[in-house]
Amino acid sequence: MNSLNSPSADPSAHAFRSASAGSPMRGRARENAILAAALDLVAEVGFEALTMDAIATSARASKATIYSKWKTKDEIVAEALRRQSEGAHTVAAPDTGSLRGDLLATVGGIAAALRNKNGVSLVSLVEAVRDHSGLREAARYRLEFTGARAGEAIARQAIARGELTDDADVPACLKLAMGHLLFEALFTGQVPRRKEHKQLVDSVLLPVLLASSGGTVSDDEAERDRQDR
Repeated sequence: MNSLNSPSADPSAHAFRSASAGSPMRGRARENAILAAALDLVAEVGFEALTMDAIATSARASKATIYSKWKTKDEIVAEALRRQSEGAHTVAAPDTGSLRGDLLATVGGIAAALRNKNGVSLVSLVEAVRDHSGLREAARYRLEFTGARAGEAIARQAIARGELTDDADVPACLKLAMGHLLFEALFTGQVPRRKEHKQLVDSVLLPVLLASSGGTVSDDEAERDRQDR
């Protein structure tokens, strides 16, 4: 689930930064440089402290160029998030050899995106998302797109191993996990750690998915869980 992390972890981030090499830039290359600068500044100072002046300075662009395309900072950040999602044509899902391992790795990736210190933390955008509809839709699309793609990949792997049937809805379970982790982050001030990830997977996600496929946690999985503890 790395695509939920910092801009540098996203395939489109390379295009963003490549655009800043050389001068002058025009069209899409100029836009990419501005969008990259905006995301870098959100990661550095937060959305509320972000200013159009700072974006212009960081991107080495005139404010006239920026305002000709975007009228507000939330429009810029929303566009940057949308382009990141659109650039991630494939989402690399973990393949640990078991459904439980894949779920643990993916939940860990979601948690990392929420607490990310080196890129745009999703928690840091919560206040802005509440007040700016365009940014809200972009953040929602990014989360749902990534969760759906990763969930579909995990489901294919589990079906191929004989762990799940087509009835299991892994993307829906990952959406549930995202909601739980975000809730905990907002109302406890801490993003859940590895121990809580295991509880979520073993007590909620695995039972739901296996029940929909008519299965139960295997002896091997139970033993692995005991060793993890």
